[in-house]
Amino acid sequence: MRSDNVSAVQPATLYVVATPIGNMGDITLRAVEVLGAVDVIAAEDTRVTKALLSKLSIQSRVISYREHNEVTSSDGIIKLLSQGNSVALVSDAGTPGVCDPGAILVSKSRVAGYRVEPIPGASALVAAVSVSGLNDKGFVFKGFLPSRPGDRKQFLHSLKTYDVPVILFESPHRIKESLSEMVSSFGESLRVFIGRELTKVNEETVSLTMREALTWVESGIYQSRGEFVLVLFLPIKSDDVEQMPENAKQLLRDLLEALPLKQAVDIVTKYTAGSRKKIYQSALDIKNGSNN
Repeated sequence: MRSDNVSAVQPATLYVVATPIGNMGDITLRAVEVLGAVDVIAAEDTRVTKALLSKLSIQSRVISYREHNEVTSSDGIIKLLSQGNSVALVSDAGTPGVCDPGAILVSKSRVAGYRVEPIPGASALVAAVSVSGLNDKGFVFKGFLPSRPGDRKQFLHSLKTYDVPVILFESPHRIKESLSEMVSSFGESLRVFIGRELTKVNEETVSLTMREALTWVESGIYQSRGEFVLVLFLPIKSDDVEQMPENAKQLLRDLLEALPLKQAVDIVTKYTAGSRKKIYQSALDIKNGSNN
């Protein structure tokens, strides 16, 4: 029930509506009100959304807004807005635009001058953060890991530059392979929080080392059920990252006498096993006279 006399929806407005990620009890009163009042609901999967609306006894018009037709269907929705219609955007679960279709439509709607209003609610990202034990230093959200092994390996390597925890999504059929590659990239002792089937009957949340996490999924039962949220507790601390060998430092000093900083760092990174981040910091220290 609304606490004011304002209409549930306004004309020519796009509402970005969060829906439950598992537990139907997480639907908000405001989301129910908006979904029942808009002229059109744009859904990632009309079958999933119609099932949700049926449980809520809502009979609003539903149209498709899937990833593969996001560009073209967004034009049709802009036309609906231009005719004064109110439109609710929903994904299959959670908040649209967060690893789900929606960003293109939101951007086009804003450029066209239409109001875009969030109807917040369930989010796997926020749910995981709230129970993972993150400190107040913040985090980086990188979405789903790449599906191709080569791209995934390069992607994981790039995460080593972050000095705050990194949050990822992964599908059940790739979780074992991805965790195995993370062990190779980050080592067995890195702490990782895993959330599986969040808000659902079989919800599990665990905090493990990377090796323990791999053993956990190798039992087999986790590889076909539910999506995973992973929180990698970076930065990685290890002796080879913390300290540069003296010969590498000397090479860096010599190169800095003749080359720009970036070029010197590139060369030392290429021909030593050191972390580029650490080498770059050492180069700055040398330039500032604080590294002997």
